[in-house]
Amino acid sequence: MSSHSISSSFKQLKVAVIGGGIGGLAAAVALRRAGHQVQVFERRDFNVEVGASISCAANGTQWLREWNVDIPDMKPVILMREWETGRVLNTYDLKNYESEWGNVYNMFHRQDMHATLLQTATSEQGQGSACTVVVDHVCKSVDYENGEVTFTNGKTIRADLIVGADGIRSVVRSEIGIVPDMESAPQTCYRCNVKTSDVEKLGLVNYAPEPAIQFWGGVPGKNGRSQYYKIVMSPCSGGEVVSFYCFMPTELTKHREEGFTFKEVPVEDMLQGRYNDLDADCVNLLKNSIERMPWRLYVHQPYERFYRAHPMMPHQSQGACQAIEDAAALGIIFSDKYNFTQGKSYVSAGLHVYEEVRKPRATRVQSSSARATENLNERIGFTSLTAHDGGPSC
Repeated sequence: MSSHSISSSFKQLKVAVIGGGIGGLAAAVALRRAGHQVQVFERRDFNVEVGASISCAANGTQWLREWNVDIPDMKPVILMREWETGRVLNTYDLKNYESEWGNVYNMFHRQDMHATLLQTATSEQGQGSACTVVVDHVCKSVDYENGEVTFTNGKTIRADLIVGADGIRSVVRSEIGIVPDMESAPQTCYRCNVKTSDVEKLGLVNYAPEPAIQFWGGVPGKNGRSQYYKIVMSPCSGGEVVSFYCFMPTELTKHREEGFTFKEVPVEDMLQGRYNDLDADCVNLLKNSIERMPWRLYVHQPYERFYRAHPMMPHQSQGACQAIEDAAALGIIFSDKYNFTQGKSYVSAGLHVYEEVRKPRATRVQSSSARATENLNERIGFTSLTAHDGGPSC
């Protein structure tokens, strides 16, 4: 633990973070850096973390750097490809991204990002007391008036601050009286990976050396192809893996179950509908993919009261960044710079400030992500692209 000057009015809080995903661990790191004692309670073991790429734009990278998280830099470009041929239609070059936004745009493997945040949270090195992480603790109920959390195994813990980061079916959210207004999205997704070693062995097209986020489709296309057909591909894990997000109309999927873990699906489940028109090079990569998992998508309406989680469609690639921003806000508000740690009423006042700061911002991003489902040019930065102006020609 490194030295840190703490004001006389600061009181170390006992913090319980419910959920040990990206958002939960980011909150743990931020509150550790702010000088608090943090415990993270995860419902399962971490060996089931989903292995897919994850975007981290400048607004997320900023805080990872602020917290001294050991991250590599990546400076990608964005390539827009024709669905049927793979021909590059347009390029969104990010070479000036850092100078414009102050930080680089990173693409991580989710497992790598999760492992790095976990290491940062629990390491004895670095500012703040090491967080503790407890697995196999499923939240059953929350008594927020008394600061108590009870788990399905019968254990109860107490905390000065409880952070709910327990996912789309959050127990913490329901316990504080928030009922989500949500419905199944018109689009669903499958996530999968292709090992670069397999690409090389099989002689397939190798996109791994290119620091590019590549898109196929995403707009109405030839012969009535829906805009819901879209692929987002990027290299991650230092180029060892190429990660795919394969979108399609929801009615084509066979996977409508709920839960936290899924069995790997056969490749045929991904190659439905207009995937029979897809660029052959891309199809060959998908046929040799691994870790093929369904990802059911929902459209959430903004909450009347703000909660730490704000589920959104993935089409702004801002899910992780918004979770990181949430964490950063908590770390700042409950730092020694402000007087929100002196007792229950002070903590409540700090959470009120948090809601005032974060709700408008996160709601705007949530809404823009939903709009980008229907119109790819709603994606931040894509309004400058002209590849899709021709509509059906793409």
